[in-house]
Amino acid sequence: MKYLDLGPFVRVEAQGVPDFLLERSARESAIDFCVTTDAYRPEPEDVTVSKGISEYEVTIPAGAELNHIIDIFRDRDRLTPVSYSRLLEITGKGTIQSLPTKYSQRDNTIFYLAPIPASSEVLRVLYSLKPSATSTAIPDTIGKEYREALVHGTLYRLQMMPNQPWSSQSQAQNNKMLFDKRATEIMRQVRYGYAGAALTVRYRGFG
Repeated sequence: MKYLDLGPFVRVEAQGVPDFLLERSARESAIDFCVTTDAYRPEPEDVTVSKGISEYEVTIPAGAELNHIIDIFRDRDRLTPVSYSRLLEITGKGTIQSLPTKYSQRDNTIFYLAPIPASSEVLRVLYSLKPSATSTAIPDTIGKEYREALVHGTLYRLQMMPNQPWSSQSQAQNNKMLFDKRATEIMRQVRYGYAGAALTVRYRGFG
């Protein structure tokens, strides 16, 4: 779904907004939504771990960025998330290798294992994504399923702009409240389960 597809719903309260502002505000709303909720989760990925290497990446579709690693599994066992400083403490100078039991992220591109792997194996990685700052679209499974929240988030950003025909502090705060309320509900559903578990989506680029 292209961000501009939200136009008919957004322009009910923001008449006359140009496409470039609508697209930018919708993208920012989508990024905020995905960061907050973890709602966009690709299928878990099998990552091959190699002896002596502690740094790994997952496959990111075009127009998206890694939000964060949610879980890493060895068969039925979960690796434990730790802070990056704790991971450095565990790995030390990197001379000791063993079976990795911990993981950490320093940024939103790669993840690290500790201790440094002593042998090769395959780990299953569950992670969430967010749109990139240059994306023009999001998967339909996010855009259409959560359109109401995205519209509220887009309107909030537009109505907060000063000296525009659609500017309105009171309406902006109301849309922000509605966005936050819906995002919190979805975050809880994704984390704790509901009738259909958290959305997992086969790779389809954000665009």
